[in-house]
Amino acid sequence: MQSTRTLFSTTELSTKQTLTLIGLAGLTSLILVVVPIVGLLDYPFRLMLTLVHELGHGLAAILTGGSFLYFEVFPDGSGLAHTSGGLRFVVIPAGYLGAALFGTVLILLGRSHRWSRVALGVIGAAMVLLSLRYGIPSMWYASLAGGALATLTGLFFGGLLVLVALKASPGWIIFFLHLIAIQAVLMSFSDLMALVGLSSHFFTPSGNDAQSMTDLTLIPAFFWAQLWALIALALIGGAIWFTWLRPSRRTG
Repeated sequence: MQSTRTLFSTTELSTKQTLTLIGLAGLTSLILVVVPIVGLLDYPFRLMLTLVHELGHGLAAILTGGSFLYFEVFPDGSGLAHTSGGLRFVVIPAGYLGAALFGTVLILLGRSHRWSRVALGVIGAAMVLLSLRYGIPSMWYASLAGGALATLTGLFFGGLLVLVALKASPGWIIFFLHLIAIQAVLMSFSDLMALVGLSSHFFTPSGNDAQSMTDLTLIPAFFWAQLWALIALALIGGAIWFTWLRPSRRTG
């Protein structure tokens, strides 16, 4: 017990201590998945990943010359981003791939508690600002409930990330960042595998991103779902290798 307490309170972390904290974050994620009662705590992470997914669509629209109008998050964990213009070929996959990229960036920065602190602070502030800017309008133009939940989700998680970045010890910073990263990765792959399964049917239901790509390109939804899953796997796998497994890192 003393050892664990010291691990979370120390001001400098060795590579071994950092890996131990990452292992604890992984164990916590596993418990959230397999223990039914504790698994209820997994729901906020689902809302957070939906927030990231929809913001991915919106930011892709802005970056490709379009407009991000507003977005919604619904109680069942689904969401909807309202955009105008931009390159649809980029905007449509930016939800799933944006969520995978989110986990990738956290992994890349997670080796250093200093960079982890910066990442949590910047991401948290961005969530707050983007949720206020693009969540509140949806309460007037789309759905009161969807807009309110989008805004509250962004304010809660964004505020929490900023608070942790400002106040937490290095040990808690590493643990919390990797808990979010692992949850993002697991949910991202789970969503993509569900999309692959859904898209494998002859008649793919409308309303999902893979089918939207089919409508745009006439290429089957199953192809897009598989491609996005492979890209997500490459992003996450590459981040883990670059951060922890390449020879220069293993000896660092």
